[in-house]
Amino acid sequence: MEAPESVNRPPSSNNGAKGSRRQLYVIGGVASFMFMLFVMLPQQYAWMTNEMEVHQPVNHNLTHHHEIIETVPVTIVCQLSGEMGNNLGKLGRCLSLKWWLESGAFYNSTNKLGYSARVALRHQQSNKWVRGAQDLQRCFPNTNQFDFSEANNNEFADIWKMQHQLLGGDERVGANPPFHEINSDDKEEIVSGLNSFVSEASKHHAMVYNAASKRNVSLPFLFSAQFQNLPLEDRFHEEIRQFFRFNESSCCKVMADPDENVFHYRNFKKEMPKRWNSYGFHEADPQQAADLFGHLKEGDKIAIVTRFGGETAQPYVDAFETRGLKVRVVDGQDGPADFCFLLSAQKEIAGLWQSTYLTWAGYLGNATRVIAYAMATSSHKIETYNCTGPGLKDKFDFRTIH
Repeated sequence: MEAPESVNRPPSSNNGAKGSRRQLYVIGGVASFMFMLFVMLPQQYAWMTNEMEVHQPVNHNLTHHHEIIETVPVTIVCQLSGEMGNNLGKLGRCLSLKWWLESGAFYNSTNKLGYSARVALRHQQSNKWVRGAQDLQRCFPNTNQFDFSEANNNEFADIWKMQHQLLGGDERVGANPPFHEINSDDKEEIVSGLNSFVSEASKHHAMVYNAASKRNVSLPFLFSAQFQNLPLEDRFHEEIRQFFRFNESSCCKVMADPDENVFHYRNFKKEMPKRWNSYGFHEADPQQAADLFGHLKEGDKIAIVTRFGGETAQPYVDAFETRGLKVRVVDGQDGPADFCFLLSAQKEIAGLWQSTYLTWAGYLGNATRVIAYAMATSSHKIETYNCTGPGLKDKFDFRTIH
C-alpha cells in the first residue's frame, strides 16, 4: 500500500502507458465535446477515448492482484467544512476511500485494471475555512501537501458540468453527485457506490486539466462530503494514525496527566445559542456527566476541558467533587489546544459523540477508553459500530443518556 505521506504526489511519467499524454483544457465548448465523445459517439470515436486515457504502470504496492496490467488514476474531490475537527473528519473519509480503491478490493477482472487515487480539496464558501485550514496544516504537517482551494474555481465548475452531462445528478456543484452512495454511513452502500464508480471508470475515463489549479481531474471523479465513520476508521485505522501525526510543539499548551481522566464539555449551547437545539447538540448536565465516571474511586483525578469556563463549568466541578474526585478545569484555550489535551489523555475520555474533537482524539490518541454519549432528547441518535481491528476493538463505549 502506498505510504500515506505520498498521498497526493503527482503521477509519474509513463512512457509505456497506452495512448498519449493529451490533456483536455477547460475552455468553451469542452463540456459539449465530452458529452458527444462519451455518450453519443462511443463506437465511432472509441479510438479517441482510448487515446485520452492516461494510465500508469502497475505498482504492486497498491494492489494484491499481480495480473493487473493498467493502473487508472482517479480523483476524489473532498468537500471540507467547519473548523479543524470537521476538516479532520472530512479529509479522513476521503483518504480512507483513496486507500480502499488502491487496496485491490475493487480490482476490475475483465479489463485487469487497478486504481491510483488522488484527493483534491474544496473548501466551504464561508471564511471560516481559512482558520480551519491553517489549524489543520499547523497541527498535522502531512496536510501541507494539499491545496485547500484546488476545486474552488470556475474551471472545476465546468468539469462538474461535464460529469453531470455524462452521468446525471445535479448540475449545481456539490448537489446530488453521481456515486452519492459513498457518502452513506452504511458500509454496504459505500461499497455499492465504489463499485459503480470503478465500473464507469473502466468504460469511460479521461483526465481533464484544470488550468486554474494546474492539476488533472479524472472523469469520472468521486465527490465526498461526509465525515469519517467507524467502519472506515476501523478498516484504515493504522493508515489514519500514520498520516495524521500531531505536531505537539505547535499546537499544545497543557497536557493531561498520565493518571487523569478527561471530560470534554464543549458547551454548544453557549457557542451556538441559535442553532444548538436544531442541530441536536444536547449535552449531559452535571449529574449525568458525573454518572459517566461513576466507576471511578474517591481520590481519582478528572479534568474538565472546555472552551468556556467560569460559571458554566462550576456545576460540573461541584458534581465531580461530590463524588470525591480531584477536579481541575482547563479552559480559555483555542480549539487545537483543547484537542491536544484530549489527545494526550492516557486513561478515559468522555464527551458528546457529535464532537469531532472527541471522536478523533479517540482515533488518534492513546486513551484506554472513549465514552461517547448522546442524549435521548437529541434529534440525532447515536450510531454504534463494533470495531474489530486491533487499534479500536473495545475502545469506544457508546451510551444514550435518558
